[in-house]
Amino acid sequence: MVDMKRVLDLKAMVAKVNLVAGEYLTARYKLPTTDSAAILELVAPLGQGQVEPLAEDVFVFVLNGQFFVNDVLLEKGSGCKITAGTAFDWKAHSETHLFVMSVPETEKIEQGVVFLDPRAQMSLSSPPPVEYLTGPVPTCHSAPAWRSCGGQFYGGIWASTPYSRKKVPYVHDEFMYLLEGSVTFVSYSGEEQTFRAGDAFLICRGASCSWDNQENVKKIYVIFRPS
Repeated sequence: MVDMKRVLDLKAMVAKVNLVAGEYLTARYKLPTTDSAAILELVAPLGQGQVEPLAEDVFVFVLNGQFFVNDVLLEKGSGCKITAGTAFDWKAHSETHLFVMSVPETEKIEQGVVFLDPRAQMSLSSPPPVEYLTGPVPTCHSAPAWRSCGGQFYGGIWASTPYSRKKVPYVHDEFMYLLEGSVTFVSYSGEEQTFRAGDAFLICRGASCSWDNQENVKKIYVIFRPS
């Protein structure tokens, strides 16, 4: 397995940690990361309630179950960004588990909720730097959904043809949920982990690993890259 202090299989962690269902703001487990700039948590909401405006931009992703934000249903495999200063109502059934990333917002931007759409129309985007690749340059497409917190916090949909990349250090925290395909990571010590469509995972800032996808991949991504 890849160093699980740095590459976190979120669905596997839900099954292992002691997470008691309850209020959205309190039924939480802080992930074992060393990054203090962002708050990275698993949440087990149950029931319903209201959240007053927060000072953070918050990304919410449904790992299991169903979660309602202002009466909009988020099912397993879907997520949204709740902009700082936005109050919202929530509702959740039993066996609902969320991944939540909270990043302090330093700008005054329009309040609201941004829902990620896996079917969003994508445009051609830049491939990984050539100096990182160990084979042909892939063709990549993306559909950015937002960029906030002084440009440090952003997410959207991304897709690529097969490619292999050298082991490089991550200078950001990146959440990924594979919509299509599979990808294998290998750490400097040779530990290997493969994620497939339907898997959700977090690569923490400071991790060093390679990337190898032998088939086309498509993913939801959310990145926090501190300046």
